Amino acid sequence: MEPIFRKTVKNTIRLQGLGLHSGKTVNLTIHPSESGSGIQFLHTTPNKKTIIPVHVDQVIDTGNAVTLGQDGVKIQTIEHLMAALHTLGITDAILEIDSHEVPIMDGSSLPFLEAIIATGSLSFRDQIEPIKISNPIWVVEGDKYLVLLPSDELKVTYNIDFNHPLLRGQTLTTSLDQNTLLNEILPARTFGFLKDVEYLQSRGLALGGSLDNAVVLTEDGYLNDELRFENECIRHKVLDLIGDLAVLGRPFTGHLIASKAGHGLDISLAKCILEQEKANEFSKYKDYRSNSNSKNWNQKRA
Repeated sequence: MEPIFRKTVKNTIRLQGLGLHSGKTVNLTIHPSESGSGIQFLHTTPNKKTIIPVHVDQVIDTGNAVTLGQDGVKIQTIEHLMAALHTLGITDAILEIDSHEVPIMDGSSLPFLEAIIATGSLSFRDQIEPIKISNPIWVVEGDKYLVLLPSDELKVTYNIDFNHPLLRGQTLTTSLDQNTLLNEILPARTFGFLKDVEYLQSRGLALGGSLDNAVVLTEDGYLNDELRFENECIRHKVLDLIGDLAVLGRPFTGHLIASKAGHGLDISLAKCILEQEKANEFSKYKDYRSNSNSKNWNQKRA
């Protein structure tokens, strides 16, 4: 495998959009950062600034979106932005935000991709080591599951089965190379059911949701006039999976096999991946100590 170098954005990027739930304007600024600093949110208010590293240990909620938290401050709906950063190989950046939620933009990762590509990236000399998946990893919750098998490439087999005539028994199998992600996965918009949207808005939630930033399903069809892909909804599920697993902070390869998965299973898998990685590192350390001690013993005997 060719070496992978750490990257940051070349210049500051300023974006503005609505919060999906609040319906209020959110300002997001992506700043360049030093090599090795990782991806960090900087939540700013007139009286306080809070840094929240993007890491699986900072995840405090996975209901409807991934939410990070630190010192009583939370940032939710990070997955669309994180999918864009991960796909473009951005490993280090400061994400300054003045709200508790990342702007929904058009409901996909496309606006983030376009902004980052337009400003360009800066490669460091430091390399980042990919996570090597040595054994199958899986998480199961009832009839839902998410599996990661060892593979030399990143690919996915995803199945959804919603109680809707257009979303029953759909399956998508595809490579997740950068070109596929950029053109066939990350432009897919989030989706929801009209009855659920109406209920949420009656409770003061999803106030920023509209046909401008979501695919909305009626009882037997789509409220939108056009879709970006015939199977846009399942493609967006893959987008969410990539964005959720970006909390690992490192690239990885493997075959992802998902059935009825969601943010909760995605984050559970991320935790299992890191546990396996720690176990592998400990095993390497034990082998090193064993070989070192054996070598010293043989030298003494000689």
